[in-house]
Amino acid sequence: MKYLNYAVVITVFFLSNPVLADAPKLNMQPGLWQHNISMQSESGELERAMEEARKQLEGLPAAQRRMMESMLEQQGISFGGTSSSIQVCLTEEEINRGMMPQQDGCSQTLEPQGDDRFTFSFECQGNPPTSGSGEMVFESPRSYRGNANFTTEINGRAERMTMQQQGTWLDSDCGRHQ
Repeated sequence: MKYLNYAVVITVFFLSNPVLADAPKLNMQPGLWQHNISMQSESGELERAMEEARKQLEGLPAAQRRMMESMLEQQGISFGGTSSSIQVCLTEEEINRGMMPQQDGCSQTLEPQGDDRFTFSFECQGNPPTSGSGEMVFESPRSYRGNANFTTEINGRAERMTMQQQGTWLDSDCGRHQ
């Protein structure tokens, strides 16, 4: 399950929206959000690792596979290939204070580029170390899209990757869909 664990970790890791505590207030509706992500590696190593994870999951006995899928689903996570999704609850207080979900050990900057467009950069000291930059555009208080280019480590080698992300507000009641 080495590849499956790695796939889940990398998926969750890049779901963080880079925001600082003193960042401008984002035009986001509080509540339950669905974040959809697709990633692509320059060498194809990520795609091979994700395919291996998918094969390992499919190769599990039915009960164990259902248990793994259920564990991920309970955390709001689903993935297939290099696409993943996660559901995250954001309160109005968190949005107002710029407290978005983010990975521990990361430093991040956010620069407004107009009313609802932001560029960002980040650097994470975790394992693997990762750094990059990108752009987020809020299409409405209930929808955003973004992209990023970053460098991380896969199987001990530096890997350049791209990511596309789209967020959709689901409901004001975070418990209703989980």
